[in-house]
Amino acid sequence: MAKTLNELAASLKEFIASTQDAHTSGDIKKYRYNNLKIDISDPRTTKTPQIIVTIGMSEATFNLATGEKISGGLGPDERYVLRWLDRGSNREELNAVLKNAEKHIGKAQSGTD
Repeated sequence: MAKTLNELAASLKEFIASTQDAHTSGDIKKYRYNNLKIDISDPRTTKTPQIIVTIGMSEATFNLATGEKISGGLGPDERYVLRWLDRGSNREELNAVLKNAEKHIGKAQSGTD
């Protein structure tokens, strides 16, 4: 069963928190990541699959095929997002969410459910 965007966002939060805990001895403000959000770009308007990661007021868009940042910025958290994208099956899970969204868009346009 494919993961949802909320489950993937929770996985990213957990990854950032665990990575920061391992590399810092200071106080980590985990509440900062309570509003972390992952969204996919509209497949009708973009040629390449893209995801948008929002942490607080910062937002960055990443190319899902290559894992590269396209626009925006997340400050020091950006490196953790890039590492998370390259880790395990996260990119494949995001691609599955995107394919599912494309199917639903096609159904909505044709008027069938």
